[in-house]
Amino acid sequence: MMLVGQILRQRYKIVRLLGNGSFGVTYLAEDLDLPDHPLCVVKNLKQMQNPEDLQLARVLFDREAKVLYRLGNECSQIPRLFAHFEENGEFYLVQEFIDGHDLSEKIFPGNRLSEAEVTQMLQEILEVLTFIHEKNIIHRDIKAQNLMRRNTDDKIVLIDFGAVKQISGLAANSQGQANVSIIVGTSGYMPSEQLNGYPKLSSDIYAVGMLGIYALTGIRPQELPKNSETFEVIWRNRASVSPRLADVLDKMVCYQFHERYQTASEALQALTPPSPSPLSPTPTPTPRELRLYQKILISAGVGVGVLIGMGLLFMSFWRQPTSDSGQVTPDGGQSVADVQLVCPETDVPPLPNTSGMPLGNGIAYGFSNVSPLGGKGIIIYNNGNRYYGDVENDKLKGCGTFIYKNDNTYDRYIGQFDEGKFQGVGKYKYKNGCEYIGESKNNKYDGQGTFISKDGSRFSGTWQQGKLEGSNKTFSSCE
Repeated sequence: MMLVGQILRQRYKIVRLLGNGSFGVTYLAEDLDLPDHPLCVVKNLKQMQNPEDLQLARVLFDREAKVLYRLGNECSQIPRLFAHFEENGEFYLVQEFIDGHDLSEKIFPGNRLSEAEVTQMLQEILEVLTFIHEKNIIHRDIKAQNLMRRNTDDKIVLIDFGAVKQISGLAANSQGQANVSIIVGTSGYMPSEQLNGYPKLSSDIYAVGMLGIYALTGIRPQELPKNSETFEVIWRNRASVSPRLADVLDKMVCYQFHERYQTASEALQALTPPSPSPLSPTPTPTPRELRLYQKILISAGVGVGVLIGMGLLFMSFWRQPTSDSGQVTPDGGQSVADVQLVCPETDVPPLPNTSGMPLGNGIAYGFSNVSPLGGKGIIIYNNGNRYYGDVENDKLKGCGTFIYKNDNTYDRYIGQFDEGKFQGVGKYKYKNGCEYIGESKNNKYDGQGTFISKDGSRFSGTWQQGKLEGSNKTFSSCE
């Protein structure tokens, strides 16, 4: 074991011991070759005694160092590899120092995290793991101590890949055999196939699931009971958790590996609640497509939902004919007949000083229920859209305000929602001054309503699937 102050390779000065395990020793060091002597981590793998093991270790070490180098350069949530070398039969890795704390500060025996906290943590871990699994790489030792929360950006960093431990495991082989299937992992987090020396991508999913159960129950994985016949983990009676999250975790920790989610991407998708957004983004149409839309707009009855999906690049309205000449006139500025707004006109309030609940396409704040999402709160979508109002079973339902971001300007719908869609009475206010006040169904004008142009002219009537009854072919843009 090296001493504090010792300089390795005439460059890396040992500051202090970080950890000492069966596979090697980890030190905090200074890089004397760089300005201000930045900190780094030096990992010293145990010395090889058998010459055959030493030769095999060289091959494995070089291969695994290349893997770590590539991963660290391509993903900011994996420590970068600065150097790897061999001296006197010992192998060294020099990696980026992560200034932060590992998840064992929050996940420890007796401490139970909320479902929202655990869900967010699992999503963050699986996002990093998705990148690794896409490279067909198995971490093999996922646990709280190997997940760092970085101080600079609060992101999770995955450290201490088990593949490197495989090399040092050659030295720990009591039989002196060059076995490259060294069992790497931590008791309680390793599924049966990994214990037998055949880890798979789904073995990592098992470990993440067990970590989530640990966080919910406050009970270490190795201390949880198992069904004597199926070997499945028994844990639901020890946690306050929704059936939906419990089902996802049960599938993550299935005893049979083929019954689990096979990759981190699959588990992440299952963990992510259905999007409550009423509209899905639609690709921006080409100029040729826009001209075609304008030609067929009236005959096809294109609805406001599609217009919104196209980014509100244009808006048309129809006017009722008053003579055989086909000319149209406004309704004289009359108010919308028999249509009263049900929901109050409210704006999206400032965000509360609390952490949000990650969604598949945004973050939710202030809701009383999180799985499924329910109550009243704020949703900030990744594309810049915002919503404030009622949600039920992961879908917008009730009264709310939905604000669309479009080229740094905003359109908004204020009114009733049902099943995640404009459904009921409401007001759609466009950034250019036009408004529609009235009834909607399935994201389209449908029922009694009035369209108000930018100059204040009003055009009232009965709408069906976005088309004004009695309209002729007169077309005018609302720009």
